[in-house]
Amino acid sequence: MARRRSRSCRGDARRGRGSPALTRTGGGIRQDVRRGNRPRKPPLRRGDYGQRVGTDEATPIRRLRGGIPMSISPQLIKSLRDETGAGFMDCKNALEQAGGDLEKARLILREKGAIIASKRASKEVNQGVIAGKLSEDGRTGALIDLRCETDFVARNEEFQNLAAELLEHVLAVGEEGKMDALLQRPSLTDSSITVEKQIEIAIGKTGERIVFQGYAVARVPEGENGVVDIYIHHNKLVGVMVVLTGSADKETMQNLAHEIAIQIAWSAPQYLSKEEIPAEALQQELEIEKQRALNEGKPENVAENIARGRVNKGFVQKVALLEQPFYKDESKTIGDMLKAAGSDLKVARFVRMEVGAP
Repeated sequence: MARRRSRSCRGDARRGRGSPALTRTGGGIRQDVRRGNRPRKPPLRRGDYGQRVGTDEATPIRRLRGGIPMSISPQLIKSLRDETGAGFMDCKNALEQAGGDLEKARLILREKGAIIASKRASKEVNQGVIAGKLSEDGRTGALIDLRCETDFVARNEEFQNLAAELLEHVLAVGEEGKMDALLQRPSLTDSSITVEKQIEIAIGKTGERIVFQGYAVARVPEGENGVVDIYIHHNKLVGVMVVLTGSADKETMQNLAHEIAIQIAWSAPQYLSKEEIPAEALQQELEIEKQRALNEGKPENVAENIARGRVNKGFVQKVALLEQPFYKDESKTIGDMLKAAGSDLKVARFVRMEVGAP
């Protein structure tokens, strides 16, 4: 007596679950293919053969869908990636165009960087990093401003490595105010290319416009006692370099130089002292404050005194470093701090850079 299947089994078969139903045909038993149970075609494998149309010739399949041509090995792609840092697909395509020639593939990747650079020349670069470094003896410092389009690329390892390499180059060359000449110098990492070409290659890798916005080199004057301090804010968008000279001991000078660098980072002074402020700028501020006092109903002579006080406490303290209240103790100015540490201590130079600033 035939064994009856349970109701649940029959239901599973109707819904396409469980074992597929078997149908008897004239020649035997075939599988009843339903949706969800259709047999999958075996995937193509490297080395499979196909029929060439119009001939009896069996042709090896040269390319797999989404795969690699047989003539371009993964090892070759890895070698090019290790040398250039370019992406997997960029290296694969370059090697295909070059017919597997590594040297030609390198040139193709470089040309790609130049093409991307020209296409993105009009893009704004409001992100990036400020980076700084001191020489081994601590008497010379370098600061650079490297820009890109997005914060994502600014945090990218490729971009960070480029900034570090450019910083090393600036510190080694030690020349300031010669950006065009610097860009044409051989790269420290690859003497066969220029610094400008090195930046273009990085553009090709990141797909964004990258601009070497500026750099500065500062050093303690020859024969003088002094220190150089560099402060980079935690977001890497602001950096300051200070040169302090005098006869105080090195530790005292280093600590004070660092505090002054932090002060400059947040206060952004334009001048060292009141004496460096252009007379025209001071006069303009005096006129503005005097008119303001007159509008408040003050007499002419009183308005002039009020204007001077407001300019000294407002405008001058804002733009002149030595007149600014110290950020840790506003009862003292930066000038007072220098005098307290040593009568001959002075800020020989300071540089402030900020991503996004002109």
